[in-house]
Amino acid sequence: MRATCPDCGAQGHLAAFFVEDDGKRLAALLADMPPELGRAALGYLGLFKPVKTALRLARAVKLLQELSALVASGAVCRDERNGVRRPALPGQWAAGIEQMLAQRGGLILPLDSHNYLRAVVFGLADKADAAVERQREADARSGRHPPAAAGNAAPEHERKLEDALYYIQQQLGYGAINSEQAQQQRQAAHQKYRGGP
Repeated sequence: MRATCPDCGAQGHLAAFFVEDDGKRLAALLADMPPELGRAALGYLGLFKPVKTALRLARAVKLLQELSALVASGAVCRDERNGVRRPALPGQWAAGIEQMLAQRGGLILPLDSHNYLRAVVFGLADKADAAVERQREADARSGRHPPAAAGNAAPEHERKLEDALYYIQQQLGYGAINSEQAQQQRQAAHQKYRGGP
């Protein structure tokens, strides 16, 4: 089976792309990512390609390792110096990358760090966080409160579960996650706060 690199146009047998250890590491990193993020990450690597040469596999592996670490943290910080963080889901990272790829012509390439991506994802996460807060305020004004907020003496883990489920529902409503991801996150929240589904 032959394959073509979408970035540089190199063609060859599919196995040739995985002969080197770095090629295998790159494939493993992509396989560990959610599909939408993995697809976006391939395009994202092209933003780091030097003008007159190809992106080295070792550099691509390092960039994906850094990206994976950013996504795995579950939060994004625009600037590490001020420490303001927002929750960030893999879908938001993928959306941030897609936004950058759409604006490729306006970027100064090649990129040398993930700082611009972090700023874009922070903006997306900040908007989602603000929308959730506005919805909570609207619910509070209209008298719709989660059971714990209405004065019931729910245990701490129940309040945390309610908050987590509310946040997941809001993310689903804003399109930050799909229904399958929402179901997985609900199950994880039940497991974390109740020890079962």
